[in-house]
Amino acid sequence: MGPKDFARVYREGSRARGSLMTVALCTNGLGHTRLGLSVGKRCWKSAVKRNRVRRVFREAFRLSLPELPSGLDVVLIASTPQLKPTLEPTRRELVKMVRKAHRRFLEKREQG
Repeated sequence: MGPKDFARVYREGSRARGSLMTVALCTNGLGHTRLGLSVGKRCWKSAVKRNRVRRVFREAFRLSLPELPSGLDVVLIASTPQLKPTLEPTRRELVKMVRKAHRRFLEKREQG
């Protein structure tokens, strides 16, 4: 995903907020789901710790991919300062928040 894809997801997509992350998503017109990560300095000042959060998010996405709808651009935004995610709770929340945001996206598309 590039900067234009992130901007489109933020502008046109739907969001769902959990305790570990906020999920923003939008359809991408492709046959597969893509991942974008946003882990800012507000989460951790240390790049090493931010990269750890990214690795856990990326692995949770990889393991959850069969359970997620296809054809989406999904952006995961770390929502808590000093976040120390572990894999299984992150994976569960990811699936739950993606389904919730996808439901909202479909409802929004039906209304307007």
